[in-house]
Amino acid sequence: MEIYVAEHAGFCFGVKRAIELAETSLSSRKGPLYSLGPLIHNPQTVALLEKKGIKPVEGIEEINNGSLIIRSHGVSPDTLETGESKGLTIIDATCPFVQRAQRLAETLYNDGYQVIVIGDANHPEVIALIGWTRGTAVVVENVQEAIKLPFFPKIGAVAQTTQTESNFWEVIEVLRKKTEDLIVHNTICHATRDRQEAAVKLAGKVNLMIVVGGRNSSNTRKLAKVCEGTGTTTYLIERAEELCPRWFYDKVRVGVTAGASTPDWIIEEVVQRMKEFNEFDEVNEVRPEESTEETKNVQTVPEAEEDEYAVREIGVSGLETENTADEALSQPDEEKEEDSVSQEVEAHLAENLISIRRGDIITGTVVQINENEVLVDIGGKSEGIIPLNELSLVNTHDPKEGIQIGDKIDVQVIRVENEDGNPVLSKKRADRRKAWEKLEEAFENGTELKGKVIEVVKGGLLVDVGVRGFVPASLVERGYVADLNQYLDTELRLRVIELDRSKNKIVLSQKVILDEEYEAKRNETWESLEEGQTRHGIVRRITDFGAFVDLGGVDGLLHVSEIAWGRVEHPADVLSEGQEIDVYVLGVDREGGKVSLGLKQLQQNPWELAAEKYAPGSIVEGKVLRIAPFGAFVEVEPGVEGLVHISQLANEHVEKTEDVVSIGDVVPVKILSVDPEAQRMSLSIRQAKPKEKKQEQEKERPPKKKENVEQNGSYTEDEEGGITIGDLIDKDIFDNIEE
Repeated sequence: MEIYVAEHAGFCFGVKRAIELAETSLSSRKGPLYSLGPLIHNPQTVALLEKKGIKPVEGIEEINNGSLIIRSHGVSPDTLETGESKGLTIIDATCPFVQRAQRLAETLYNDGYQVIVIGDANHPEVIALIGWTRGTAVVVENVQEAIKLPFFPKIGAVAQTTQTESNFWEVIEVLRKKTEDLIVHNTICHATRDRQEAAVKLAGKVNLMIVVGGRNSSNTRKLAKVCEGTGTTTYLIERAEELCPRWFYDKVRVGVTAGASTPDWIIEEVVQRMKEFNEFDEVNEVRPEESTEETKNVQTVPEAEEDEYAVREIGVSGLETENTADEALSQPDEEKEEDSVSQEVEAHLAENLISIRRGDIITGTVVQINENEVLVDIGGKSEGIIPLNELSLVNTHDPKEGIQIGDKIDVQVIRVENEDGNPVLSKKRADRRKAWEKLEEAFENGTELKGKVIEVVKGGLLVDVGVRGFVPASLVERGYVADLNQYLDTELRLRVIELDRSKNKIVLSQKVILDEEYEAKRNETWESLEEGQTRHGIVRRITDFGAFVDLGGVDGLLHVSEIAWGRVEHPADVLSEGQEIDVYVLGVDREGGKVSLGLKQLQQNPWELAAEKYAPGSIVEGKVLRIAPFGAFVEVEPGVEGLVHISQLANEHVEKTEDVVSIGDVVPVKILSVDPEAQRMSLSIRQAKPKEKKQEQEKERPPKKKENVEQNGSYTEDEEGGITIGDLIDKDIFDNIEE
C-alpha cells in the first residue's frame, strides 16, 4: 500500500500565527491567560494549550482580569471594546484574511450597502463579521437561501473565508438579480482554495482518502466533502486511533490530507499508523467474505473493473499478459493427438494470441459489419463481436454509421467467450471509459470542452461530452435565459465543475468560461479607459435618468442631459437596449468603479452657428419649454433656447407669465441679442407681433385747471387728472431699446 500526503495539508498561516502568539504569550504573561472559545478547531491542540495555562472561556463576561487571546476567527468590535473597558490585555490573533473581510464588511456598511455574508450563520467567523456591520448583515449559506432574499437597492457581498468557490459564485449570480448596485468582495482564503484543490487532485489518483481534523471544523468538513465528491471513498478522523485496518483492504494507493487546524504531529501519527498496517499485514487479515457490520459498507473494486484504467494495445506481436500463450493453448495430450491443426499453425497462434479478461480494454480492427453486429479482429482465436446496442453511446439502427471496415477501435471485453466461442465486446463502454478519463483530466486541469446539446430538460440542458452531462439553466449564460430550446443541437463551450463517476454524474458550465473572459475584458477596458476618449459601446439598460452603456465589461452612465443638445424627455425616446453607439468619455472614477459618458459631445454644438443663423432683429418661431416667474424659455431649434423676459411678453403689463403663454406653445419671437460663448439669447414676443393702431380715447379728458410744477422740474397729475410725464413720451420709443 502506497501512502501519499496532499500538498497544503495541516496548519494554515492564520492558525499557525495564532498558535505562535499563544505560546509567546505564555512565556511573557502577567496574570491569567484566556482564549475566547477554543483557539483553533482541534481538541488535542486546545487540550495541550490548556495544560500550559491558556483557558478557553465561552464569553468575555467570565473574565475580569488578565490577558485575552482573540482566536483566528476574530470577534466583533463590541467585544474588543468590552475587553478594553475591563482593562484586559488584548492579544489579537485574528487571521489576516478574516481581518480583511471584516474591514470590507464595515466599509460596505458605512457606504450604505446591505451587507450579505455567504457562509454558515452559526460559525464564529460569520458571527464576528455581522458585528462589524452593527448587526445589520444578512447571512446566506447557499443558492436556495439567496433566492428567498428580498430586493435591496445596494448589496455588498463578502464570504466566510472557508467557503468553496463554486458555492460563492453561484450565490453571487442570484444576488445580481436582487439589486441594481452589487459590489462583490471574494474574501475566500487562498490557502483554503489551495488545500481543497490539492485534495481533489490527490483523491482522483488514489483508492482511498483519509481526511484528518476536528469534526467541529467547517474547514475540515468541507475538505472531506470535496474529496468525497470525486467518487473516492473518504473517511474523516481526528486521531490515528480511529483508523480501521478493514478500510485499507485491497487498496493500493491511499491519500492523506488535513484541515487547517490539524498540527503536523497528528498527521505524522496517522501516516505512521498506516505504515504499521502494512508492516504487520493487518490489512490483509480481513477478507471480503469475512465482512462484518463494521466493514460491509467499505467499497471494493469489482472484478470487471479491477484495472479500470488499463488499455491494452493488441497488435500482430501481442503484449505481455498474466497467462502465457502456451498456457492458453495447452490441451490434454489425447486431445492434441486428435487435433488436425498442424504444429506450424499452433506455433503461429501461440506466438500471436494473448489471453483476455473481462473488463479489459483492447484495440482491434473492424473486419466485418453485419446488420446486427460488428466483427473485430483482436488477435485471438476468433473475432470479437460487438452487438448493435453496444456499438455507440448514441442509439443507432445502422451499424455502418460512424464506422467502416479497416477502422482501428478500442473495445471493452464484456464476456471472454459466448456459446460460439467468440469474445463479446463493447465499443460504447470503451468510449465511455475514455470519455470519463478525459473528463477527469479536464476537471483536474480546468480544461475547456465542447459539447453538443442533445436535450432540453427541466432546469437545464443535457449535453454530449462522451457521456451525458448536465448544464444547469443558471450556468448556460452570464444572464438569465428565458428559452433554453434555442440551444438544442448547438455546441457549447464547457468546463467541468462537478464530477462523480460512481454516480455517473457530471455537471458542466459555460457561464464560468464567459465570466472569466468578461473579467479579463473588463480589466483590459479599465486599464485603457481614459477621459476624453471616444469609445464604442452597447446600450444594456435604460432608466428614467439615463442609459448604461457596456464599453467592454465596464458599464458607463450616459445621463439624459448628455444625450443630445436639445431637451430629451426620456432616454428611450432616443436610445434602445442592444443599440450600438459611439460615446465620449467625460470622466473615469476607478476607485468608485464609475464612468460618465456623453453622446452630444460627438455632435456639432448648435450654439456654434447660432450667431450666424439668428441675427438680432430677425423674427423666428420657437416652442415654449419652461415657464418661470420672470419670463419664459423658448427653444428656437433643438439645443438653442432663449429667455423672453416677462416685460417682453405683451404690450400691456403682465402679472404672471402663464397668463400669456403655456408650455408647448409655438410663438413668434424677435431676436434681441445672441451670446454663443455663454449660450444665452434674449428674445421678445411683444416686439415680434405687428404694431396695433392707437385706439381713440374713450372719453375726452376734462380741461386741466392747474399745473403743478415741482421744484425739481417733474410733472405731476393735477387734482382733476391732468397730463403726466408718461403722456409726454411716445411709448414706441421703447420698442427699440434692448433688454
